[in-house]
Amino acid sequence: MGGGDLPVLLFFLALLALPLYALLLVPFEIRFSGGYEAGEVRGFCAFCWAVVSLRLLWTEGAPCAEVALGRSVLFSTPLGGEEEEEEIEEKTGEEKPAAGPGAREMLAAARAVLPGALNLLGYTLARCRIACGRIRFRAGLDNAADTGILFGIVQAINGVLAPTPFRVDMTPLFDGGEAAGRAEGRVLIERPLTILIAAALFAVSAPVRTAVWPLIRGEA
Repeated sequence: MGGGDLPVLLFFLALLALPLYALLLVPFEIRFSGGYEAGEVRGFCAFCWAVVSLRLLWTEGAPCAEVALGRSVLFSTPLGGEEEEEEIEEKTGEEKPAAGPGAREMLAAARAVLPGALNLLGYTLARCRIACGRIRFRAGLDNAADTGILFGIVQAINGVLAPTPFRVDMTPLFDGGEAAGRAEGRVLIERPLTILIAAALFAVSAPVRTAVWPLIRGEA
């Protein structure tokens, strides 16, 4: 390789390294929202990294999951397989035989991997940042004075939460009305690839290999 080729090689290596480093810095984002109104519960939760996202939706029908690239939905599927299996069992009158490890084996495995799992949880929480959290609701008690006391308590809570990204908003219903509410929030996990590496190391650690892997393979 000539001396003139070295700068070109370094240039192309930099082109490869910079996107990888950028992906390392892209946070993993969790967005969620949910509401209750007119006796109906609706919800939305999205797990996003770069332009890829997994969305879970709860609407009037069955819940569903979507995989999206940007704003384009690549794949969507309803979540209701267990109910369908139960209906099939009721029609056929057949039950699936019980299988899998017992409670004692599961408890022993949990105790074996608990220290490592707690370390992984602490490592993950240390890299989490709550970007925002908000609760908005309207409600009223049987007595208007009690409703006012509740509203005052909520206002006092907001005073405590003022330096934080959390907020609680209440609309008091003094003259009756239907209660309703909505909650939304956003959590950022910084440097998610480092967490994936830590999770992979945990998955191949000695306690997991000796206590969990045999259960997965059905050897317990």
